[in-house]
Amino acid sequence: MGRLYVVPNDVCKITGRKTRYAQQLLKNLREFLNKKKHQLITKKELADYLGIDEEAIELD
Repeated sequence: MGRLYVVPNDVCKITGRKTRYAQQLLKNLREFLNKKKHQLITKKELADYLGIDEEAIELD
């Protein structure tokens, strides 16, 4: 079983954008989900937010 949580480097690989964009996207997603700064974003939450299939996201 792979990782369940997403880090900015994963978002960079998925979107092809830079690290700063990925950090901002995760921050916006945390605000959207009413999560606190220390709470992690799951693979499913990111897929739903980006509007893509969860299986399309492969984490190391």
